[in-house]
Amino acid sequence: MANLTATQLLKAIAKAQSGIMGEAEMRTYEHSLIGRLLSNQNDVFRNLDSLKKSDEQPTTAILFNRNYEASGTAKSAAHGATAFADSFEKTVTYIKRVQEFKVSYKQADNNQFSYEEILQHNIKNAVINLYEDISAYAVAWLDTNRSQVGVDSLMLFDDVTNDRFDNLLADKDNFFEYLKSSMRKNKYRPMYDVVGDQVNAAEFRRIAAQGAGNSTNLAYTIPGIGYVEEEQIANSAAGLAYAWGAGMVGMTSWNEPLNRRGMGNPDANEGMFTTFNYPIFNLTHDLHVQRSIADTSGAGGNVQDVVDEYELTTIFTVQGAFESTANATPIFKFSQNAS
Repeated sequence: MANLTATQLLKAIAKAQSGIMGEAEMRTYEHSLIGRLLSNQNDVFRNLDSLKKSDEQPTTAILFNRNYEASGTAKSAAHGATAFADSFEKTVTYIKRVQEFKVSYKQADNNQFSYEEILQHNIKNAVINLYEDISAYAVAWLDTNRSQVGVDSLMLFDDVTNDRFDNLLADKDNFFEYLKSSMRKNKYRPMYDVVGDQVNAAEFRRIAAQGAGNSTNLAYTIPGIGYVEEEQIANSAAGLAYAWGAGMVGMTSWNEPLNRRGMGNPDANEGMFTTFNYPIFNLTHDLHVQRSIADTSGAGGNVQDVVDEYELTTIFTVQGAFESTANATPIFKFSQNAS
C-alpha cells in the first residue's frame, strides 16, 4: 500500500469518563430532600433497623394516644377519672428500588475500557438511577402524606380541595413568617424543616438576602427554618413548600441479614451476597453477583464469554412522626397564590 496507509493513525482516543470531562454525561440532581430525610433517621427510627430481622417481617411502631379532657374546677374526695391511657400502632412499610447490570470479560478484552472501568461506570450509573428514583418517591410520599387536617392561622388551611395552607398574593413577602405562625398554631414549635420547589427556593434566597439597609428588612422571617431546595419537586406558578417540625420526618435503609453477613462467590450456584456502601449519602445497598456463560458475539464479545450479572437493591422507608387523628400528619403543604 502506498503512502503509509497501512500504518495510518485513524483515531486518537482519550478516556474522558473520569474527572470534570465526564461529569456532563453523568450529571444528576443534588438530592437535597434525601439528604435532609437521612439526617433525621436517628430521630425518627431509633432502634428499628436492629429490630427488623427479615424482609417479610411486618414492622410496626407503637405510641400512646394524646387524650384531651377539660380540666376540672374543684378538688373532690372521690376521684372521677373516666378512662385509662390509650395506645395505638402504625405500620412501617419498606419498599425496594433495584438496578441490574452486567459486565462481559471478553467484551472488555476487545475494548478500550477494561473490566474494572466498565464495572465502576455501571455502579455509578446504577447509583445515580437509584437516587433519582428514590428522590422521586420521597417527593411523591411527602405530597401523599401531607396533613389533611389543619387549623387556620395567618394562612387559611384549605381542607376542601387542596389540603394545604394558601398564602395571599398581598402577603408574599411574609410567606415564611406566616408559615412559621401556621406551624405554631398547629402546635409544632421551631425549628422547622422546609423543602421547596425552585420557585419557592428563589423567594427564600431573596428574602434571606434582605438586611437592615433595605427599605423593607425581611431577614427576620428566616430564622427557625432549615431550608432545602429539591429540584425534583415540579415547579408551581408562584412556589410551594412542605414543612414539618425539625427531625419529625426521616428516611432509613435496611439490609437483609444474608447480605450483611456475606455469603458465596460469583461463580457458585447461589452467587455472592454482600453489601455496597455509597459514601455520598452513606446508604448501604444489598448487592448480589452471579457469574455465567453467555454468547456475547453480537455485542462486541465472543461466542463463549464469561458474564458477571449484578443486582443492586435499596430497601428503605420514609416515615413521619405518627398521629392517631385520622388524616393528620406533621407534614403541611404551603402554596403561594399567584393572584
